[in-house]
Amino acid sequence: MMKTQKKIYMVAQYIDYHLDELQTSIADWMILIRVLSEPATFQINQENARKFDVEEVISRIEHVSMEDDFWWRITGDAGEFQVHVYKGTLFFRNLFFDEVFFQNEPMIFDYFDHRMSEHGLYGYLRSYDEYLYSNTSRLEDRAIFEEEEITEKLPKMYNRHQRLIVDCNQLAGYDTFFKGLCLTSCWKMYFSKYYYNVIPRPILEEVQQVEEIETLENDVMKISLYKNPNNWQHEANQKSQRLFRDQIGVDGLAWSNGVGILREPFIEYAFTDNIVHTVQYQNQQGQPIEKKKATHFVTRTFDFLHDDYREQRMFGTLNSQAFFPWVDDAGRKMMNYRVLNPSLTLDEGASAYEFYIREFLEVELEDDKEYEHYTSVLRFYVPKHNIQKLPIEELKQRLEDVSFTELKNKTEYPSYDLKKGKNHLRIIFFDYEQLDFLHKVNRAE
Repeated sequence: MMKTQKKIYMVAQYIDYHLDELQTSIADWMILIRVLSEPATFQINQENARKFDVEEVISRIEHVSMEDDFWWRITGDAGEFQVHVYKGTLFFRNLFFDEVFFQNEPMIFDYFDHRMSEHGLYGYLRSYDEYLYSNTSRLEDRAIFEEEEITEKLPKMYNRHQRLIVDCNQLAGYDTFFKGLCLTSCWKMYFSKYYYNVIPRPILEEVQQVEEIETLENDVMKISLYKNPNNWQHEANQKSQRLFRDQIGVDGLAWSNGVGILREPFIEYAFTDNIVHTVQYQNQQGQPIEKKKATHFVTRTFDFLHDDYREQRMFGTLNSQAFFPWVDDAGRKMMNYRVLNPSLTLDEGASAYEFYIREFLEVELEDDKEYEHYTSVLRFYVPKHNIQKLPIEELKQRLEDVSFTELKNKTEYPSYDLKKGKNHLRIIFFDYEQLDFLHKVNRAE
């Protein structure tokens, strides 16, 4: 069991201020704190906390400039409140005691909704217990709130200092960042217009199995996954949290464990210049589903520079280009690739290699002549030292239903032809230095 904090966590980043707006936003934050509680202490950066003095804080707000960089922390009987002022932007972290939050919920929401509509980049509200569970990776930190037998069951990885940690990428509420935007899945989330250049707005508007979707001023979208934040451990809410993350494709956009989450996508993204392309995978009833099970496909193309949005919906089956989008007709080859860092895994990347090999080898492409007559290639780009210790023997054991043929003198990098029934796949292991960025790929290997 977890040692519950019984607190509600509010996070937000605000941008696009003029100086007077910046100062007003900080002042409004302090007013909220004073309405909810009696502030006790005030702390600046790493200085020792001192007794809260409203006149001092007001004076400091009046002298805030667009070049300032500082943290303030205020504590009181309502909770703990922090603001980071950084060169004209604001980052707030507010931690309310449950009782205070629910007693003042309408006022807090009114405050948050207006602030997000005016200057919000991203924001969310959630149980602090759920935040800790989803985002605490260090084993010693989890020991503070979680029993050891629970931590033992969670997926693990190494950090960049080769210390064993929990792989929070596998948890539905993990906060990750892509192009400066926070991507997560939790009780209530705010999406500003800046998200729509990454995640086309209709994807968020049409997301399924959520509690509520609200549209606020200035194109800010507010999505609620379930009713009570403290019921986050309920099985239905856990499923809702995972499905939302899968539907918007958080883990296809950003991950920090070196290999990804090793689950089939519900949506895939491709970016070219000022254009984002997406493909959503659904079943016959239009419900979100894993890629290989899909029979309904929603493709969206959004040119955000010219505000040109196009959408197409179709039924059918996947073809070879759904798995191998880069085609070399002259060389009769098709290619896809994955960039991995197996050094962060506990098994030298064996599970990841197996997952991606099966993803591209175990495909059902009926009457696809291109796949039948072309060589399908999967490139793995990994650190050079990982090439020198590839877990090939373990892979062969894991893939005992697949035949391996090592290709001699074909390339300076390890390469193998794999076959399973009528399906075939060539895998090649390159080091990072050989990585061709997609916009420069003119032909497949």
